Amino acid sequence: MPDYLNRRPFESGAPALEDGGSFVGDISVEEEIAALTMGLPHLILLGAGASKAALPFGDLRGQPVPLMPEIAEELGLEELFPADLRDLAHTDFEAAYSRLCDHGGPVVSELDALIGKYVSELRLPKEPNLYDYLNLCLRAKDVIFTFNWDPLLVQSQLRLHRAGVELLPRVFALHGNVAIGYCEACEQSGIGMVGRPCGGCGKPYQASRLLFPVEHKDYTSDPFIDREWRAMRYFLGQCFMFTIFGYSAPVTDVEAVAMLKAAWGDVSNRTMEQTEIIDRPGCDADELREKWDPFIHTHHFDVFDDFFSSWMAKHPRRTGEAYTAQFWEARFISENPVPRNPATLDELIGWFQPLLAIERPRRGDPLVDG
Repeated sequence: MPDYLNRRPFESGAPALEDGGSFVGDISVEEEIAALTMGLPHLILLGAGASKAALPFGDLRGQPVPLMPEIAEELGLEELFPADLRDLAHTDFEAAYSRLCDHGGPVVSELDALIGKYVSELRLPKEPNLYDYLNLCLRAKDVIFTFNWDPLLVQSQLRLHRAGVELLPRVFALHGNVAIGYCEACEQSGIGMVGRPCGGCGKPYQASRLLFPVEHKDYTSDPFIDREWRAMRYFLGQCFMFTIFGYSAPVTDVEAVAMLKAAWGDVSNRTMEQTEIIDRPGCDADELREKWDPFIHTHHFDVFDDFFSSWMAKHPRRTGEAYTAQFWEARFISENPVPRNPATLDELIGWFQPLLAIERPRRGDPLVDG
């Protein structure tokens, strides 16, 4: 059975209101921290806007993290495109790349290599980062699906693990990622494993492909990408909350958007799920509401213009418990906002210790998290 299907069901069944539906009182921060009732995943979908928000001033060495419309200029790739595609490369790089693939030739491989080298060299700053928050605010049952090629999310997971944090969300890369390796023989992937031997067959993990012709993608032709999308279809069908962070759902990426819609299903059947959109400061909430309408049931959505306003940041590692208390039990919930300006990563991890302590397996008890 694929590893992404290892999921725990609801631990206590659907929550019910006491006294036939009467108000049962507030939930304090201490009560929220102590509660572990949600077994279904919170699913996060990341686009380039998330990496841009994490590193607005560049990486450890000041290297910019470009959005897709910026990549041709930031990396100096314009001259690799024929004259008739250079303007398009500035406005819609993926569409220009797709048409370049139609022409064929060695320039496609050259582009792939240049982009892969650039993003592979990006490094997180030493200070606590938005990706550290994202990883710490989610549980081991939760999942992050990223469209980003950069290694930043994975670098955060690796340094948190080295610091002793073991209960981290699973990560899947829908467009490939320079920090995630894949063993085709064993159908296994591993973060930070590119070039290292597979534990199953001993062959080195291979880097995943990054660029696809966006106007006619065939995700099933690449075994790694096909596996990631199979995981997406499964988890998106099972999640209780769907958060879209910095992903614009470009009109050229028809195949990806269609697959997301198919996995979510008929919105009339998602009557209790919550959809959350995190975008840039000053974003147009009405426009985003309209764009993501196929994933929103009536009023079950939020639009935020920064991460710290999100459910994850206000109810870290307990989004499901807060969600059921507010929407299913009609109770008032207290917020437990993450600290905004910790001096060090250790300080940030220390703030999360009361939450992590509740989740750690205890002698004689079953695992309390998926």
